[in-house]
Amino acid sequence: MRREKGFTLIELVLVIAVLGVLAVSALPNLFDISLTNARNNARDGVVGAVQAGLSLYGANQISQGNTESYPTLLETSDLADGTASSRTNPLFNNILQGGVTRDWTKKNDTCYTYTGGGATDDYQYTAGTTGTFVFASGGC
Repeated sequence: MRREKGFTLIELVLVIAVLGVLAVSALPNLFDISLTNARNNARDGVVGAVQAGLSLYGANQISQGNTESYPTLLETSDLADGTASSRTNPLFNNILQGGVTRDWTKKNDTCYTYTGGGATDDYQYTAGTTGTFVFASGGC
């Protein structure tokens, strides 16, 4: 009787299947793909867009021969304090076309809260001649 050495087709398929399951389960950790990370990136994108919008607003004032200034409100109408962003009440629509419609709440005219990604962060808006929109580490 002749004895052949090697693996059967079934053994090879099972090993490949196990390796595939391990690879799929490790993939999110390998590329740091998570819902929390995605929401934090979305928040950072909105903050960057608001800051860029403020810069463009100030530059537009200068290009029209005015002194550099920034809007009193980030919304086209004065929304009530505590207003959550939605399709009917977009926030930041005075400087962003269409505004932001989720995850943000207006605490007052100069303070906004982002709720998402497992954290709640406050951002302070300063109008006048500075036009800043920055993270408020101690809240606002």
